[in-house]
Amino acid sequence: MAALLGCFIAGRRSIVWGLGAVMTVGYGYGILRANTPSPMMHFLFDAGAIGFYLALAVRGLNPAQRSRVRALYPWLVLLIGWPILLFFFPVQDPLIQLVGLRGQIFFVPFVLIGAMLEPEDWYLLAKWFAVLNLAAFGFAAAEYFEGIPKFYPVNVMTQIIYASRDVVGHTSYRIPATFINSAAYSAMMVSSMTLLLGAWVQRRGLKLDFWLLSMAIVASVLGVFMGASRTSALILFLMLGLTFLMGHMSLKVIFRVAVAIAIVGFIVVNNPRLQRFTSLSDTDYVQARFDYSYGVNQSLFDVAIKYPMGNGLGGGGTSIPYFLQDRLRDPVALENEYSRIMLEDGIPGLLIWIAFIVWVMISPLPRRNNPWRLALRLARMYLAIVFAIGVTGTGMLNSTPGTAVLLMLVGWVSTARFAPAAQKTAQPHRVARTRLAGNML
Repeated sequence: MAALLGCFIAGRRSIVWGLGAVMTVGYGYGILRANTPSPMMHFLFDAGAIGFYLALAVRGLNPAQRSRVRALYPWLVLLIGWPILLFFFPVQDPLIQLVGLRGQIFFVPFVLIGAMLEPEDWYLLAKWFAVLNLAAFGFAAAEYFEGIPKFYPVNVMTQIIYASRDVVGHTSYRIPATFINSAAYSAMMVSSMTLLLGAWVQRRGLKLDFWLLSMAIVASVLGVFMGASRTSALILFLMLGLTFLMGHMSLKVIFRVAVAIAIVGFIVVNNPRLQRFTSLSDTDYVQARFDYSYGVNQSLFDVAIKYPMGNGLGGGGTSIPYFLQDRLRDPVALENEYSRIMLEDGIPGLLIWIAFIVWVMISPLPRRNNPWRLALRLARMYLAIVFAIGVTGTGMLNSTPGTAVLLMLVGWVSTARFAPAAQKTAQPHRVARTRLAGNML
């Protein structure tokens, strides 16, 4: 109730405050759930998001927002409507179907939210993420030096955390910070990097903003390596590398990024616990990993023939809470996010998602002279890589709060061409002089 009411009140104040409140709940979700072993804690983030949704419903849309989200309405009708239709065909237990329905549609409204945000909203949200990422890094550092057991008790909700003791010759754990596991921490740091870098290079506002964003960028990249997720590290390398190789970056931006990389690189090189990603250079390991994924997924067509309309919502790989797993009938799961969609939404549902992803990726971005151009390019590169890597694992559309950020970026990238460009600077003294002149006139 506190999460629901807090996010509702914050959302009534402004969309950025509401999003900040939801993300704050999402950042603390993992550690709070682990230390309060109650089934109700599984719905902590859901309650916060519902409060925010209600606040948006009360606020409504202004004309500019309505014009941007109009292009998304047909897609959202399909993405939400089809699973709701399947819900009334009880292939699985009703509670399992409900969990599966939540996994298919609950995060989808964040696509609209990403389209609703104005350029100035994204800047304020970037600063909010900077504070959250620094707070998460503080917990990560404490876990690094003091040990994970002081923050995460051993119970059914921390099994993944304590099963990830595979760093430095299986002597150290991956660091989860405040998230449900280390992979969620690393993934969240990568996805938020698009906004942090996009706001950082603009140099607007006070110097405090610049240093806040600078510290958050360094802490976020270190968080990727502390979480020890090779997938997230790969996404980070590809996202930054491909974006900057495309050119059109000023020397000043390249220099700033190079300084940040040098700082992080020095710390990582001198700490073996942050070097799990180096196994990506082992071609035999990478080949074995892809062979495993291929071996698991090669029966996708056989499963599609057997379950053309799916195995019921929740019956294809959606994470089921431990207290409901005995209700799951005939579970089928492949290590592939698209197979999970197909096994729960059927072939029609999979085709809807693929068509939507293609539409998002071919949507044109704003032309030059847009201060958010770097962030939008990073976001589209990030989305392209994440959607491609979805064939080697699950969780892309069911991560808390990572999926919410992912779909916000989807909404932003697909409708950014309709949004007004933000002003290059936002200097308080200029605003004050403008207002004073207006009052005098």
